Amino acid sequence: MPQHSRADVRDEVISIIGEIRDDSPSMVPISEDTGLFRELGFESIDAVLLGSTLEEHYETPLPFPEFLTLAREQQLPDITLGRLLDFLMDNLNKKFAQGAASWGA
Repeated sequence: MPQHSRADVRDEVISIIGEIRDDSPSMVPISEDTGLFRELGFESIDAVLLGSTLEEHYETPLPFPEFLTLAREQQLPDITLGRLLDFLMDNLNKKFAQGAASWGA
């Protein structure tokens, strides 16, 4: 399993967000500072769908509910794409490292 680059993950997540919102990703200007709830109009159900879609896309369980809970506990005004990417990269890299260790690399 190849390690994912942040740029690739970013592009994939923007595409997934566009599918969830039923928008064309090219028509929605999204940067790493874009807030999922305030700027993109996500609701709780959208966040749940995003989490399950990301798990399916990357074929790995993700602690997405814990990620959302932590953001709430930290009283963040919103979850930005950049924060979501940080979360994904941490979890995908852990999976990659665990896989490499099990292959004897």
